[in-house]
Amino acid sequence: MSALAPKTILMTGLSGLIGRWTAARLTKDGHRIVAPLRQAESRRPGLIDWINAHGGDGSLIDWIDVDLAAPDFIKTLEGATDLAALTHIYSFAAAMEWHLDPKVARQINVEAVRALLARAAGLPAFERFVHISGYLVTSKRHQAHIGFEPAKLAQEKKEPTRALARLYKRIGAYEASKIEADYLVRRAAVEGLPVTILNPSTVIGSTTDGEAHQVYGLEGILDGLATGTFAAIPGNTQDWIPLVAIDHLADFAAKVPLSDQDPLTDYVLLSQGTPTLPDMVAIIAGEMGVKAPRRRVPLWALKALLNAGLEDRLGVPLEGLVFINDYRYDTTSAEAAATRHGLVHGDIVATLRKTVRYWYAVRQNEQAA
Repeated sequence: MSALAPKTILMTGLSGLIGRWTAARLTKDGHRIVAPLRQAESRRPGLIDWINAHGGDGSLIDWIDVDLAAPDFIKTLEGATDLAALTHIYSFAAAMEWHLDPKVARQINVEAVRALLARAAGLPAFERFVHISGYLVTSKRHQAHIGFEPAKLAQEKKEPTRALARLYKRIGAYEASKIEADYLVRRAAVEGLPVTILNPSTVIGSTTDGEAHQVYGLEGILDGLATGTFAAIPGNTQDWIPLVAIDHLADFAAKVPLSDQDPLTDYVLLSQGTPTLPDMVAIIAGEMGVKAPRRRVPLWALKALLNAGLEDRLGVPLEGLVFINDYRYDTTSAEAAATRHGLVHGDIVATLRKTVRYWYAVRQNEQAA
């Protein structure tokens, strides 16, 4: 692919796992980033050091002290930078916790996205809105299960107020708020805003050394195996938690959306070579040098135990069970785009092994300290 002219990108969530890796890739290619960040002054030096150490250029990032939870954060941005110069918005921020207060979840994951979409629509140099959604909502089976189809509802003029209310009652606030944001972004695309939606699966460390400062989605398994409390494998033999390497995801996010031309592009980012959950648990246990459990517990039985108030004792969040399933996902468009840009995912099992070794070494160092 030919080199692109430098872009000016507003990126929310830069301090997160996906954000920092993508920022390093973008600035390496000469693109300028405007980064809204809480407590920016104190956090900026560490993030600049990290980005520079990972091949990026921290001098190309303008830091603005902004809290996305504030209702008027757009005004703060407008007072601190020239939004008219923006060519892209990378909407990467998210409140990611189990048992989130719905109000908190909606403010960060929904209302902040709504405000950014509205502002993007009026920017003179704007080219594309890039949003991190999630792989699970792309499954037709999951959409049927939760009774909410974002792409279909986005085509309708009336906002799906009742469907959204049912969604928040049926599933946790984190997942529900991310799905609502997915709907909003798709609706903006219908109304004419160029959009790219990235739908990553569970993100693990880099293909080179397994580095990742968080492994959201696998912590329960890692902690459970390390402490000996992971006694049984949830689900059946074909269930899985699909994985994607952080450096591949960052390379994709930094390259593909900047050359997308279609009004709406939508990519599911995961490795089809991800092992089933029983095999994954065996791999993780092997890297830790511990014994993997052989017993399995059906999801319905585990759900009943968690509903009975045993979450803390078992170390498994009820909301997290939905991510363990035997759904399969269409990655055709993402694979084609990666090929066009010369991006190769690499061996996901080898990357998983490196991630476990990295995580385990960090854990042991922290315990020793």
